[in-house]
Amino acid sequence: MTLARVTRLVGLTAAAAVAAAVTVPPAGAMAAAGSSTLAFDGPAAMALRQAGVKVAPVAPASGGARRVVLPVAAGLAGSETSLLRQRGAIRLRHGKSALSLTGLTLVLARRSRVEAKAGRERVELFRVLGGQRKVDSVAGSVRASGLRLKLTAAATRLFAERLGVENPGTGRFGTLSVRVSGLTAGGEPGSGEGGGKAEEAATCPLPSTAGPEPETPLGTMTRPLGAVEVLSASLDWHVRESFIRYIASGEGTSVSGGASADPPVVAPGTSTALSYVFHFPFASGWLDRGANAADPADDTALLSYGGALRFHYSAHEIDLTAADPEIEIDGGASRAIFSVAENGGAGERQVLVNLDLSRAAKISAAGNSYTYERVPGAIPSGTATSTFAGFYAPGTEFGCFTLSLMTAG
Repeated sequence: MTLARVTRLVGLTAAAAVAAAVTVPPAGAMAAAGSSTLAFDGPAAMALRQAGVKVAPVAPASGGARRVVLPVAAGLAGSETSLLRQRGAIRLRHGKSALSLTGLTLVLARRSRVEAKAGRERVELFRVLGGQRKVDSVAGSVRASGLRLKLTAAATRLFAERLGVENPGTGRFGTLSVRVSGLTAGGEPGSGEGGGKAEEAATCPLPSTAGPEPETPLGTMTRPLGAVEVLSASLDWHVRESFIRYIASGEGTSVSGGASADPPVVAPGTSTALSYVFHFPFASGWLDRGANAADPADDTALLSYGGALRFHYSAHEIDLTAADPEIEIDGGASRAIFSVAENGGAGERQVLVNLDLSRAAKISAAGNSYTYERVPGAIPSGTATSTFAGFYAPGTEFGCFTLSLMTAG
């Protein structure tokens, strides 16, 4: 599901080096059918049991202490990367301490792994090694058996800290098998969704790159000494159209906190009127004109907005709210940061997309007014555990942003 990672968008993981983009299920597509089975039969699992740790599945997962079956909620079957969002959870208990592992995600790629959420923390539980794997990226199916699960150092530390286990064990934890169909087929952005690159590009330019990987912890731009106040600013987010159509198969989108939506329109190649552009009220900001005051391309700025946009498709376990956007204008490091909440929970600042200023439709300045028109957004490198990266590979375009602002001087 964190958006992959959209949610119950929990983060699905994708390798930053993924070459081909992958997409969410098309509207009306059949749901994923199948499951992943984790057998806890390795020495690391035995060490946990000997230490007194009890393992149990949480519905709709099933099984017992030594074998957990996780239904697959949704996912992607790609020629290079396959992503499976699992339903259910695994609960570990040791004395009075308990640890719930939710949002379990399987990634089959160059670096295969299983990830989960422990509270708000995202952790890589297992490296996935060896075994037999068969992925049909056209039919949307994955078959795998005999995959070895190796407990990671991060998981070992997590078990020690949260469960108070002095020696949680290391090495092979168990084996994994997968049998699932009805996944979204890997392909170019928009494939299988009633619109491809050409359709998306008709409205938003395509980004040239995924852009940089966000730092951890996520910081905020430092205001230069010569920066001036921004008196007013607008922000329009044209969300990836195929994703809007997908979400519309469920409860759809809704706005709150002062955010607003354009009136619904019938996009080319569709028959249903939907809102694709959303607006957020300005809160505060600054702009620094850079070395060349006449060239807005070298400006830096931080613009903060309010309001929230919710994406809701309960049948596919997606409930994601992106709120309080922060737009950082900083050349090749430009990005859009939102406070992302899943399933009504607390928001967490995440880089939703990197912004490719080099592919903007237009960047202009006139006096104290500045406009950045249709700046394309791309799923960032290394962020597949967050938000929309659970459904799209790094570098995939996810709409575009238009912003205009006026400074104090």
